[in-house]
Amino acid sequence: MSRNSSASCSTTDSNFIDTNYLISTVGSTLARGLAELVERRPADPIEHLAAFLYKQADVIRARKQKEENTKRVEIKKPTDEQGKPHHLPFQNQTQDLREQEENKRKRHIEKLIKRHKQLSTASPASSSVRKNDEIVILEFGETELHRQAAIKNTNLSQLLRSNYRLIASRNFQRKTPRDVALDAGRYENVDEIDTFCRGLLENGNVKAINYLLLYGYTELVDQLKAIENINKNTFNFVNYQIPELLDRIKQFKEAIIRGNKNIVESIVHYHKKIPLYRDSDGSSSLHDAIKNRQLQIALYLIQKYPSLALVKDSRRRTGLDLLDLINKVSLTGEQYDVYNELKQTLIAAAVKHE
Repeated sequence: MSRNSSASCSTTDSNFIDTNYLISTVGSTLARGLAELVERRPADPIEHLAAFLYKQADVIRARKQKEENTKRVEIKKPTDEQGKPHHLPFQNQTQDLREQEENKRKRHIEKLIKRHKQLSTASPASSSVRKNDEIVILEFGETELHRQAAIKNTNLSQLLRSNYRLIASRNFQRKTPRDVALDAGRYENVDEIDTFCRGLLENGNVKAINYLLLYGYTELVDQLKAIENINKNTFNFVNYQIPELLDRIKQFKEAIIRGNKNIVESIVHYHKKIPLYRDSDGSSSLHDAIKNRQLQIALYLIQKYPSLALVKDSRRRTGLDLLDLINKVSLTGEQYDVYNELKQTLIAAAVKHE
């Protein structure tokens, strides 16, 4: 056999071995991750796949740790009677420690559930806080309005009247239904959406406009500029009140990212709907707090606004999903305690609202 053929054979064997190695180690996990990419089609597939693999790594690591702990506490039965007195006290002690830890965990969960029950049946003074929590979960991702906006000669009026908030929803490419209609060349649908939005202001539906702005639909400002001079109130609303609201949202988001809990609490006290904001990625105040590891602020927000536990961003991630991505090894002792309390509170809030 020639030197070239030997080298080729060696390379082929090496590739064969590498392929077997990949299949035996990461093959099944990677296949699930790629299948999820195809199903969800996220805006940033590489980041999504990385997050999936990190999460799977945590699951595998936790399973291995559990198996190792189980092996440590498993005591083989002695083959003779002489060995029993030596192993029995250690076995009993291990079992007692496991029972104590389990009881401690159960008491902690019961305490959280009790706290939520107390809040839900609290006096009027406490229930006023609960009124802040309007359960309005705006759907991000591909909506029916997105689909209809791209169709010629469709009638969007019924959809717009039944759920005007869908105007602010964004698909995985961060595009609103208006953007989809524009891309498809359905200018009649673009005009219908714009006309509907201007009608909100003409009819004095300021609340609806404020919600669309909270949900990140800042394109609304340009649409309303076309009718700002109808009267003095309209002019003041477009040129003063809207910029003021957008500035408050910006201040609130920056305070969360910086970890300034005092400013966060102050803004919530005077502007109770601000924590319901969403940005162009669908991220809420809770998402931003967890992504920036401001766990104390995240805990404060979910206690004030439990329905935030159900909010999903454009990648369909809840606050709990983002929390699971945090490497707990990197947390300090105090952060670890807040992490555990936040996780239990998120679970309890999600269960209650669902």
